[in-house]
Amino acid sequence: MNSPFPDPGMTSVRSGVSAGVAAGLKAPATWVSNQAHEPVDGWWSLLYWGWTLQLPNGARLDLTEVERACFACLMKSPRRELVRNEIKSLRGGMNMRALNVAICRLRNKVLQAGAKLPLHTVHGVGYAFLGNLRELSTD
Repeated sequence: MNSPFPDPGMTSVRSGVSAGVAAGLKAPATWVSNQAHEPVDGWWSLLYWGWTLQLPNGARLDLTEVERACFACLMKSPRRELVRNEIKSLRGGMNMRALNVAICRLRNKVLQAGAKLPLHTVHGVGYAFLGNLRELSTD
């Protein structure tokens, strides 16, 4: 299928100079996957009954009660989805603004620790964790 719109998961790579370029015509683009949709390398680990998040780079972050509740919901979901209604019921009617602020602060906390949180917004639904997430036994 020849579409004028590139697939959002693809990156444009120009092929070599051709006679068409010399004549003032643009060379056709070749599309190569950038594999941005694949999980982040390494594991994101929940430690100490979910109160600590260990990043793939080894850094450890203490989680707030709301952040811990978010990760608890993610662990319950086999597809690692955080549905807003689930977190709302888990946190006793927490409003969406408070949840969004908590997620924003968590992302900033992780950035300051040298990583990018692979938690992506799914508009109208909630969030999806696209990395490798596990809970380690701390008994």
